Amino acid sequence: MFNEIKRLDRIHFKARIPFRITDHNYGDHVANNVIVEYLHEGRVQFLNSLGYSEKDLVGVSLILSELHVKYVKQAFYPNSLTLEISADNFRPTRFDLLYRGFEDTGDLLLLAKSEMAAFDPDSGKPIRMPDAMKEQFSR
Repeated sequence: MFNEIKRLDRIHFKARIPFRITDHNYGDHVANNVIVEYLHEGRVQFLNSLGYSEKDLVGVSLILSELHVKYVKQAFYPNSLTLEISADNFRPTRFDLLYRGFEDTGDLLLLAKSEMAAFDPDSGKPIRMPDAMKEQFSR
């Protein structure tokens, strides 16, 4: 999975997120849990750039159903994270977001995949992914 992400040929969105000094943990590097927060921030920025949100993606809501992160290198303040995000692997009720994260020097910091599921927030049950979302990325 991570080798596939490393070789991504389509990038749908880029986000730059500065590290904060308060993001450091006792090991004096950006904490792993903070990196997960940055993936969420990048995902929200990506969806917003398309006119969507996690609560309204062409009439459905999204929920994170899986997350896989490979930490390649430690991150440090005052650098920043540049996330490259690609939407991929559309299925009837879910799709994947693939991430590559780089520091200011261009060194690879992380590889990640999040599986996003369409669901009905009232029932909490999975529902079909809107065709409009699939079509946007099949062009």
